[in-house]
Amino acid sequence: MKTNSTNQANKKELGVMCRVNDVLALAGKRWLMTVLYQISQGKNQFSILRREISGISDHILASRLNELVTQGLATRTEVAGTNPPQIVYAVTAKGEQLLVIIDQLNKWSGSWESGR
Repeated sequence: MKTNSTNQANKKELGVMCRVNDVLALAGKRWLMTVLYQISQGKNQFSILRREISGISDHILASRLNELVTQGLATRTEVAGTNPPQIVYAVTAKGEQLLVIIDQLNKWSGSWESGR
């Protein structure tokens, strides 16, 4: 999106008016919540995540892991004394709180499925 576009201006205005829009935009990114959930289930290494999440490319997985760390939803730690360096991910308290909310949204959407 162009930085001076009308869509960009609208996005900024919506973010000021209601921060929920920013949270939904983040949580709605393809694969992001799946990756966070898998990390919360102990699948904490790139290779394990890649194997567990069928259909995700290496590029997108790396991007989503970086976003989770940047947003403070997960941590990235290099295990000392490993060669090659072993990287493990863990969900932060902020990430755990978001997972609770996403779980509630999932339950809410499921309660309305039969009423379509």
